[in-house]
Amino acid sequence: MNSSHRLVGILALAALLAAAPARASWSAADVPGDQQQLQTEKFSKTVPLPKGGSLDLSNISGDIVVTGGAGDQVVIDAVKRGKTAEELKLVQIDVTAGASRVEVRTRYPQERRNVNVSVDFTVTVPRAAGVIVRTVSGDLKLATIDGTLTADSVSGDVDVTSAGQLESAKTVSGNVTVAMAAGEADITFASVSGDVKLSQIKARGIEANSVSGGVTLVEVTCSRANVKSVSGDIVFGGPLAKGGRYMLQSHSGDVTLHVNDKTGFEVNVGTFSGDITSDLQIVSTFGGEGERGQPGRRPKSGGPGQRLQGTFGEGGALLELTTFSGDVKIVSKTVTKVIKK
Repeated sequence: MNSSHRLVGILALAALLAAAPARASWSAADVPGDQQQLQTEKFSKTVPLPKGGSLDLSNISGDIVVTGGAGDQVVIDAVKRGKTAEELKLVQIDVTAGASRVEVRTRYPQERRNVNVSVDFTVTVPRAAGVIVRTVSGDLKLATIDGTLTADSVSGDVDVTSAGQLESAKTVSGNVTVAMAAGEADITFASVSGDVKLSQIKARGIEANSVSGGVTLVEVTCSRANVKSVSGDIVFGGPLAKGGRYMLQSHSGDVTLHVNDKTGFEVNVGTFSGDITSDLQIVSTFGGEGERGQPGRRPKSGGPGQRLQGTFGEGGALLELTTFSGDVKIVSKTVTKVIKK
């Protein structure tokens, strides 16, 4: 299991870095010094975006806020911040409007490095528009977007609220927090150094990973979930689909599954140095204290190399819950609290 989780971390980091903007090598450093001494320059532009169109925004350094609203225009407001007015002029904001796509790019000079300028964006798009947002250093905050949505940051938090067709929300260094989101296919959530917190998510499948953080899923509805953490706890709460498959794996953290007593499932549980407990009456076919034909006993076991295989109710969903140095808990109390930062 140790090598497997290390591989997960390596693959997650590689995938996220590959998704970073091609000009990431020109990343501006955080602006040092007293914020009161910074020079600022404002930028505003409004461009039309027909129905079915999309926004593609890439930034190097600075926060980005994108909100869906009424109308058929993209309203772009930005603030450049730097130590001198001369440096501000070196950084350009390019807006290209096509027939069905608006592209926004922050351009740093190729002939100079160490240009200490950050650019914060506040953008309003038609609510039905698709949105792709990437930044190297900065937080992303996106809300009320019904079109397809992809949000990636290398160093910063990613916060998504009310997304109708979310495809992915990822960061390398930061937290990922998503509430009230849906996806037509699979949705990917990932952080290398931070927590992943999800609530009220509906999708066919969910991939949620963190290397050095916990992964929490509350009120999640899906038929397939693959949730992994190297050094954090995993909490999953939501209805189980008949025939669904749910894999929760942590290396050095607890794995907790919150389910009701109305859906049957088959479960395969393993821990090397932790306990296995269940509030539900599982018919054990391997490991634990229960034996087949004794569904009334509550499985509980401790010590190295513990395993439990069993069935609750008539089966239906398949659960695989594993951790190396943590406890595995199946809890009958349903989790309904919306996650707050």
